[in-house]
Amino acid sequence: MEMKRPIGIGRLLVLFVLAASLCLATIPGQTDIYRWQDKEGNWHFSDSPTSEAPIEQPPIPTQVNPRPDEQPSAPARPAAGPPLPRTPPAGSDETPLPWSASSDTASIQGGLLWRIDGAGAGENYLLGTIHSSAPRVVRLRPSVSQALDRSERFIMEMEMDTSALMAFGANMMLADGRDLESLLGADLYARVIAAMSDLGMPEMVVRTLKPWAVMALLSMPKPSGEPFLDLVLQQRAAGAGKATAGLETAQEQLSVFDNLSMSDQIELLKMTMAQLPRLPRMFDQLIEAYAADDLGRIATLAAQYKSQGNVETFKRFMLRLNDERNLRMARRMQPFLSQGNSFIAVGALHLPGPSGLIQLLRDQGYQVTSVR
Repeated sequence: MEMKRPIGIGRLLVLFVLAASLCLATIPGQTDIYRWQDKEGNWHFSDSPTSEAPIEQPPIPTQVNPRPDEQPSAPARPAAGPPLPRTPPAGSDETPLPWSASSDTASIQGGLLWRIDGAGAGENYLLGTIHSSAPRVVRLRPSVSQALDRSERFIMEMEMDTSALMAFGANMMLADGRDLESLLGADLYARVIAAMSDLGMPEMVVRTLKPWAVMALLSMPKPSGEPFLDLVLQQRAAGAGKATAGLETAQEQLSVFDNLSMSDQIELLKMTMAQLPRLPRMFDQLIEAYAADDLGRIATLAAQYKSQGNVETFKRFMLRLNDERNLRMARRMQPFLSQGNSFIAVGALHLPGPSGLIQLLRDQGYQVTSVR
């Protein structure tokens, strides 16, 4: 039997609700979930330690530069969204899907770490993250580790306690007497069940999920069981005794999905199912771009990825997922920027574009410069 270290309850629920830009963070000292794999390869979870799941804390990766020939141990996806459309080729009758970053990728000159000056209270930093536990991602660049270590506080998209995480789980479930099969129809439901079985999700559980929850699960790579980048950053900050905070509440992030109409949820699930064969390659390309510290490449990859289905549905979703949340996060950064010495980490795709955080902060009078 292969033994695995315990993971926080936030990490467990990442299996269920991490998609788009949701970042479910573990809080130091919260309830732990213990994880282990049996001889048949099945994963098991428990809220208390057993002889099969001993107590052990996950290590924080050391600061080393990635080797050029190092390959990712697990695929990743952009922290700010599911697969995004590619630009149609010349002469094509395809309609490009609107996305704030895709209209300005060529002008992005910089990496993932940015210094914010102008608040009058010391240096601040903004880091674009990616939800991956790949070694090339979680081994922090010297510039990132030094900026984090110098900062007095760590700010992420959302901090969550156990009750908030449980609220996520409850909101994933259909509660009006319907089940997923009745919403999707027999054919699509059968294909969804087959896809979800690859994630170890039994049919009796999948049947109770809302379409957005299934879409979320299928839009993310299989979890490796190791801490992903956002969690590594939070662990490092907490271990150094830094104050931590979030820019959004659990309910605000949940509303991105849960307030979608049922027809939009189903359409987005169909679009995700159509893209499943292409996702592994996209994940690998995104990891390569992130390891190369190339924000422009990440934005271009996202913008060029083809998505099939209802254009208006996708437009509504992306406006809610990126543009509206960018405005809220930029506004809520202000107190932390005014205090100074703040390190802010959000999904990488929240940074670029005319409606991205870099431009929004510049519009507010801040000087935002890339740090290599």
